[in-house]
Amino acid sequence: MPTLGQIIREIQREAAVLSTDALRHEIEMNLEVQDAAISQYCTIPPGGRTVEDLIIANSTVMVSVLTTALYVRELATRPAVVSAVVISTN
Repeated sequence: MPTLGQIIREIQREAAVLSTDALRHEIEMNLEVQDAAISQYCTIPPGGRTVEDLIIANSTVMVSVLTTALYVRELATRPAVVSAVVISTN
């Protein structure tokens, strides 16, 4: 089983090779995964959860949150894309 440090380094490597558009898309997808996992977790009645269900739900949310945070960090280090619009009155 990989250590947390190994997981972080792997996610950072993945983020570094993604294009800015792909990185943004991955962030959006991870936020959707988090929403779905949290909704699913909250809809299971307390007696209806097995220990395995809880471990899987917690792991899914934690990896998704960690990935999103590292992707956002990578995105923040990149230069902003600025488009200039020139309007000529001639």
